[in-house]
Amino acid sequence: MTTYGTILIPVPLEQAAPVLREVCTAGYATPAGPRFCLAHPDRFVDGNGVFALAGPISAELGVPVLAAFQYDGDRLELEVWRDGVRAHRYDSWPDRDDESANDAPVGADPAAFLDFATGPVDSHRLASALADTPIDAEDMDVDGEPGYVWAQALHWDVLRALSHPDQVIRRAQWDYCHMCGAPQALAEVLGSTELVVLGTADRPF
Repeated sequence: MTTYGTILIPVPLEQAAPVLREVCTAGYATPAGPRFCLAHPDRFVDGNGVFALAGPISAELGVPVLAAFQYDGDRLELEVWRDGVRAHRYDSWPDRDDESANDAPVGADPAAFLDFATGPVDSHRLASALADTPIDAEDMDVDGEPGYVWAQALHWDVLRALSHPDQVIRRAQWDYCHMCGAPQALAEVLGSTELVVLGTADRPF
């Protein structure tokens, strides 16, 4: 499964764009509804990963931001940053490389993510997702193991519980590498006015 890193920002794209252009060395930014936007930094540029950028973005914009990094379908990491300081960290599989360790997530506190709701919060779905306990049968492990089959589905349920529409959730799982690597597909989804090019990134279409 694919790896991706994005930052969800509770500010409209046109308001956030000047700060993102200043802070992000290379990447793209897209709208995520009328009150939110997403940053898709090039994670292969030194110091340009989502967790490195979340602090400066939160400090410059004066709002909390939610950085997400999903690794290979196995592990979801979420960090909430406020005023340049990390306020909360969630890790769905903190001991991924230790077979003898407890697989329980850390930081599964639904209250930490409420600033990123765009409407009514589905508290049950949010708590279940963060606990790595899927509600929907299709997200459960077919072998009967607890937890989500894919970390993308966990991330999807967190954002769905916060009332983000499907279109926004799909964008929140776009990685910079996928976007610049498939310009035709991206152009079909985005209009030219919906993409902000950051730093040294090339315009994909």
